[in-house]
Amino acid sequence: MERTRRGSKNQNAQRSSQSRQSLQHNEALDRFPQAGRGAAHPKSQKERRSQSAKDLSRPRSAYKNLTKWSYYHDGDVEVPEICVYSIDNRCSFEDRGCLRLHAKCTSQWQVLYRSAWCNFRNFHSIEIEDAFEDVNQSGVQLTPVNPSKLGSAGKDMYKILGNDLWEIDFEQMRVKNINSTNVSYKIRRLSTQSSALSNSSKATTFVWYFLDTNKKWIKYGENDSTQNNENISSIISDEIEKYFCSNGSPQLKFNTSKFQYILDIKSMQQTNLVTKTVRPVRRRPVKKVSTKSQNLEHQGGFGPQKDAVNRDLPPYWDAMKSSDTMRIVTLENSSKEYSDISHLLLLTLPGRRTRAIKRIQNPFLWRPFKNKQLELTLKYGSAKTLNIQRLFHGTREEYVESICKENFDWRLYGTNVGHKFGRGSYFSNSAAVASRYCQPSLLGHCFLLVAEVIVGEVTKGDSSMTRPPKNVFTNELYDTTVDDPVAPKVFVKYDKQEYCPLYVIEFA
Repeated sequence: MERTRRGSKNQNAQRSSQSRQSLQHNEALDRFPQAGRGAAHPKSQKERRSQSAKDLSRPRSAYKNLTKWSYYHDGDVEVPEICVYSIDNRCSFEDRGCLRLHAKCTSQWQVLYRSAWCNFRNFHSIEIEDAFEDVNQSGVQLTPVNPSKLGSAGKDMYKILGNDLWEIDFEQMRVKNINSTNVSYKIRRLSTQSSALSNSSKATTFVWYFLDTNKKWIKYGENDSTQNNENISSIISDEIEKYFCSNGSPQLKFNTSKFQYILDIKSMQQTNLVTKTVRPVRRRPVKKVSTKSQNLEHQGGFGPQKDAVNRDLPPYWDAMKSSDTMRIVTLENSSKEYSDISHLLLLTLPGRRTRAIKRIQNPFLWRPFKNKQLELTLKYGSAKTLNIQRLFHGTREEYVESICKENFDWRLYGTNVGHKFGRGSYFSNSAAVASRYCQPSLLGHCFLLVAEVIVGEVTKGDSSMTRPPKNVFTNELYDTTVDDPVAPKVFVKYDKQEYCPLYVIEFA
């Protein structure tokens, strides 16, 4: 998981190149707005052509607090595009002010209200994106808003949407009030650059479709629903996307073995030059796995999970598929869950800045941990005796992914710690203590994991211990060794089933 950091000269060159590519893509959207349904673009050519210069030449003071995130209400950015570097917290322009929208996923939907673009709340943006990724969908009805479950940014959106029912129209790119037919607002979709312009793994891949004679949406270059090979187009979807991004003519000619056609990118229609048959065309993004939390903000998540896969997992987790072995979910900064975990960090590290908090969803670690709780509860006769606590573990960035998958293992990830209080996995109830064992990344970021730990009965540990000693009063092994039995700060665990990683905190 270790990242590499380029020199500022290379970063500026790359950013300048990215700005030129954004300019190229956005100019295509200006010329062919129908093709850009769901994609945003600057308002004028003059603004677009100055973007690259702005990125690199603005004075530092002009950037202060200008970077906008998708969880803010205000989403009016100078370059209407997701900053690809923000997804991994690698944008070197964040502190000075990035001209693009920062987000933890590759897309964000916005509404134009009083001449300013505002970010839909996370749960609405996800609803819209899920529908838009389905080429068969022309729109979607939004889930009604529950104001009692919204944060401050969500309450600003509530002022726009209120308690009314709203639906999204992808053909007109508007959100319409179902209760009042004369009320509607423009919407747009911000995303990372098209894969036709960028080789980034986080670039957005678009697919071009036409509606065939059986009312089925067919990807260009593939056989239609009649399975007649004579209907396969001579041009494929990727070629259309490259042509679209190249700012060519609004009309593109192609053919099948029987007919010639014109694809009009401006009107999003294809016309058979012989039969004059006109068919609608759509350009839609390919679904990406999002790192963004899919909590339904106003419902507190997906609600109780009743299917067999999720039945015994925490109700606040995002729903897991039967094929999922693990999910890492980046929390919204405005969520209560984010606030609670951040508060734990800041209690002993008040001067630090939280960069991201990610929830670890690993059922293969969670279930053994819960089974161990049940076993020890039966053994001790009371769950209170287990003394379960949320504790911190400091580590290197390169170890985080393995810990999320395999749990803490002092034999592999404990070289920073030593064995002063026992040969096991080390935790602390103080973020400040745990942070001593962090090794900053090349970007200067540190990583703490928050784990749920069965502390139980404790005793003073020493470097010779490979397991806790026996309690002479109960003739049972202690559960944990510590630095100080009266006021412990360091906890050493020896059984992997007695702890489970829950969150990763990235901070600077």
